[in-house]
Order: sequence, then structure tokens, then C-alpha cells
Amino acid sequence: MRGVMTNSSSTSLKKANPILSKSWIIWGCAALFYCYQFMLRVSPGVMAEDLMASFKVDACALGTLTACYYYAYAALQIPVGTLMDRFKPRRMITFAAISCSLGALLFSSADSLYIAAIGRALIGAGSAFAFLSCLKLGTLWFPSHKLPFVVGMTLLLGTMGGVSAGYPMGWLVEVSGWRHSMWLVAFVGFALAALGWSIVRDKAPKSLEQEILKSHGNGETHASQPGLLASIIEVMRKPQSWFIALYGFFMYVPLSGFTDQWGPHFFMSVYKFDKATSGAINSALLVGIGAGAPLFPFLCERLKAYKPTVFIASLGALVCLSAVFYFSALPFWLLVTLLFLAGFFLGGQFLAFSMTCALNPLSASATAGGFHNMMCMLSGVIFQPFIGWLLDYSWKGGYINGVRAYTDSDYAVALSSISVSLILACLVVFLIEEKYIK
Repeated sequence: MRGVMTNSSSTSLKKANPILSKSWIIWGCAALFYCYQFMLRVSPGVMAEDLMASFKVDACALGTLTACYYYAYAALQIPVGTLMDRFKPRRMITFAAISCSLGALLFSSADSLYIAAIGRALIGAGSAFAFLSCLKLGTLWFPSHKLPFVVGMTLLLGTMGGVSAGYPMGWLVEVSGWRHSMWLVAFVGFALAALGWSIVRDKAPKSLEQEILKSHGNGETHASQPGLLASIIEVMRKPQSWFIALYGFFMYVPLSGFTDQWGPHFFMSVYKFDKATSGAINSALLVGIGAGAPLFPFLCERLKAYKPTVFIASLGALVCLSAVFYFSALPFWLLVTLLFLAGFFLGGQFLAFSMTCALNPLSASATAGGFHNMMCMLSGVIFQPFIGWLLDYSWKGGYINGVRAYTDSDYAVALSSISVSLILACLVVFLIEEKYIK
């Protein structure tokens, strides 16, 4: 009997492994697109001076230009979430990758600030599908207890895209200029569109699908798909959806306001590093996120609770980033260490996506994720130009090569807004109800 049971178990494992492998391959295609759009999003950070010189603008205007990505991204999150729930990820990923590529081509050839803004908005519109496609495929192809790890691995790949926009992109911009660099990067998106259409599938095999539905508390078949408005109401009528989203908003400010835009310029202005080195140092925070995002789910599982885990994330990020902002003569090794640790703690914020998915039904999972992601991305809409405005407000009147020069005290004032947002993130945690399934 034992031999029969052993053979039966072995057969079951052999059947399960190919299904799990296929799940990761399909998710991986979407995650590669997320990696690509992350690189497009962060790339203006190493081009800040080039863009200000090319378009003859100040810091506030540059912040507004780069924030056009966030305008489109944030505005589309809820519509994209409902589209993802209704039309499924395969078609959406293909369309989105093409949109990003066309936006990058337009941005690279822009001869005015307005054309460049349209290009950034097109990139943002395509990018709006990236994370939600990973989240939706995670809910369609993995049991619910795997979702925090899937989200963490998605962020790991995404931050690799952000890292590629650091030293490699900085080097490429110095060698061939920002326009040619963006032109080259644009064609990667067309390849990803073809890859997504060829490999991604919207429905898991029947046996796996039933297991996934049970893990979400559903029956043996998918619940009927609610309408667009019904999905939005289902998510937004819950106060907890808003509290979790506020936490995400405040925790995303360091990424959208500093790493995506003003970080490299901060290191060039305050520490006098060159463009490639500044991009590399800025990437230390993204590397930290890549390490923290998949590890915080393990801490959450160890503590059997979301709230203390996300509080640790916000408090740790506050301490590390405030040290970077307010002490302008840090040794190189300490600066990089603090940025890595700040990123590590910021990696814990992405548990909020698992929290909001746990709060809402499976049929509205992408809508819930879209609402949360919209709130996160609104931080870029607000803080990229706001930090630029604070820099211009504090500016003492100096120029370098025809571009405004900002001092360490200017940056201390401007980046205080990020420290305040992290304090608010710590406070919002106390309003969130624990939803960890034990």
C-alpha cells in the first residue's frame, strides 16, 4: 500500500510541476514588460540637465514634464483595472507595450516641450497596464497564499528595470545623447509586445483553476463578471480600501519624487558626482527594493499580520532617507548603505497590494489593484513638480552651464516633503484593519 501511495504522490507531483512552471513563465512575460516600463519611467532622472538644456526649462517645468507619465498612468488605473478584469491580460499587454514604444519614439524626436509631454503621457498610458497585468495573472495562475510572493518577485524584476536606467542609461546618454538613447530603447517594447502575444494565456488549466478559486474562497467556477461601475463601487465603497491606498500613496513618494526624478540630480548637485555615477548611486535604493519586496512577505508570514510588517517598512524608510536628505557630507559607503536600506524597507509597502486584494473579491482584483496603484501614482503627479517648485523657491540665483544650480540646503528644504510623507504613512497604519488570513 505504501508503495502505491508513494507512486501516486510522485505522479501528482509530476503533474503539478509543469503547471507551476507554466504559471511562472506566463507571469514572467508580464513581469519583463513591467521591468521595461520601469526603466522608461526612471530614465529622465539621468537626463535632467540634458532635458533642461534642450527644452530651456527650470526644475518645476521639468518636474511637470516628467510627471506627464504619472498623469496618464494614474488617470487610467481604475479603467485599466476593469478592462483587465473584463478583457484579460494577453491583449492588454500587447497593446500596452506598443503604446510605450510609440511614446518613447515620440519623446526622443520631440522639438518642443509639448510634444515631449505627449510622448511621456503615451509611455504612462502603456505603463498603466504593466503592474496590473502581473497582479491579474498572479490571481489567475497562482493560489491566493502565493500572491504576496508573486507581487514581491514582480517588484524585484521591476527594480532591475530601474537599475538599468541608472549607470547603464547614464553611460549611454553620455556616449550617444539622450535622444538616440531613447530611440534605441523604444524598439525593445515592440519585441515585448510580440513575446506577450505569443506566450501569455488568460486562463489556467481546469484543475489549477479550481484550486485557485477555492483558495480565494470562491466556488468551483468563476463568479459572474460585474459591470465596470459595479466593480469600481465594490472597491471604493470600503473605507479600508482608502486607508490602504493612503498608505501606498505616502510610501510611494520616495520612489516617484526622489528615485524617479530628483535623486540623480541631487547627487550631481550636492556630491558633485558625474551623471553615470549619480545614476548608479540612485539605483542603490532600487536594488534595496528588489531585495526587500520578495523578503517582506516572509516577515509578514512569520508575524502572521500585515500591520506590524508595513509599519516596520515605513519607519525604517523614514529613518534611512532622512539621514540621506539632512546630512550632506556622508562617506560614499554610508550613503550607498543608507539608500540600500531605505529601498529595502520601501519594499515592504507592496504588501498593500496583497492587503487590498484580500479585502476585495477575486472578480474585482484588478480593479482593486488599479485603484490602489492610481493612488500610489498620484504621488508622482503631485510631488515631482512640487519638489521642483520647492527647489526653485529656495534657489539662491546661481547657474552652471546655463542651468539653475541648487545647493544642499535647497535640497534639504525640498526633500523634507518626502520625510513628512513617510511620517504620515506610519500614522495611517493605525487606521488599517488587520486582514491577514491565518
